[in-house]
Amino acid sequence: MNFTKYLHKRKHYVLFSILLIGLTHVSAQDRDKEFKFQYDAKDLVMESLFQKIYVLDSRKDTTHYGIINKGFFGQSAKVVATPSLETQLQDYLEIITLESTQKDTLLLQIRRLSFSEIGGGLKEKGFFDFRANLYQKKGNYYHPISRIDSSFQVSGIDVSNKLLKKGSLIIDTFIRSNLKTPNVGTDALTIQDLQNIDYKEKEQLPLYAAEHLVDGIYMNYESLKFQKPDYPLLDEKDKKGRIKYYYYTNEKGKKVKLKDSQIYAIVDNDETFISTTYGYYPLVMENDEYYFYGLATENSANIFVSASVGSGFGGGMIGVGMGSGPANVRKYKIKIDHLDGNFEKIQPVTD
Repeated sequence: MNFTKYLHKRKHYVLFSILLIGLTHVSAQDRDKEFKFQYDAKDLVMESLFQKIYVLDSRKDTTHYGIINKGFFGQSAKVVATPSLETQLQDYLEIITLESTQKDTLLLQIRRLSFSEIGGGLKEKGFFDFRANLYQKKGNYYHPISRIDSSFQVSGIDVSNKLLKKGSLIIDTFIRSNLKTPNVGTDALTIQDLQNIDYKEKEQLPLYAAEHLVDGIYMNYESLKFQKPDYPLLDEKDKKGRIKYYYYTNEKGKKVKLKDSQIYAIVDNDETFISTTYGYYPLVMENDEYYFYGLATENSANIFVSASVGSGFGGGMIGVGMGSGPANVRKYKIKIDHLDGNFEKIQPVTD
């Protein structure tokens, strides 16, 4: 063997090994994506009422703000705020406030703040979900100012930075728009109320508070939530007594067939069935939460927009049950969000 050629090959092998070890080392030590809150520091607010801002993170998992792709190889990374989001928001408030007329305190209650991505390459999609409440702190009480429930989607190549920037803009706009003349409500809540805000809200909703639900056809979650069916429970059955479709009678007395994708839920004799792409599934209540056990795609975003909002998640007929689906579809425990009726995958289920 030519000794010079051997040394040349050996040199390239060593360099490649060093490079590979270096990449592995960096990958092992840098698996997080920092969330740096972005805003226009030159866009100042005159006569702000607030000098301090606190954050109450009411999410179940407060260790990170979602998982996105990072780097050339698209490795999954947790989104973390360093320093803490509360620290960044306090710095932000001090920088954008040119003059404060009062020294009040804001409380931002985060109920959902999540970045996520699916796919890769040219078909990468990023999602941002943000639900939060703002309060004005007065002594030991918190007065509601405003609330937000926002979602955003971006697609393309390497959407991570676009996603984080847009998420910052949404948070910035929400806070900034309530610094000068907040519309404070009459409610005075304690910190215990805020820590149990979901249950406090459910107390006001007939769907959760009513002893018996009203029979009928519900075309959207708002109707179901307030127990005001859009149509009486009318259906057409086949010779074997199975439901073929639901319908309503218009002002001319004509029967109008309803598509399953138009229906959000059916209530029949205190039983509620939710409409999905893969069939109607019965709702069950566990620990003051509504769930159903049904099929969903594995690679979908965690929060689904229900049929009533227009994504086409609805469809199918009662009796289809768990059925079989495509290879990328499996059975999940899915929660109904009590505010907007969206579907949230909780965990896979195996029979």
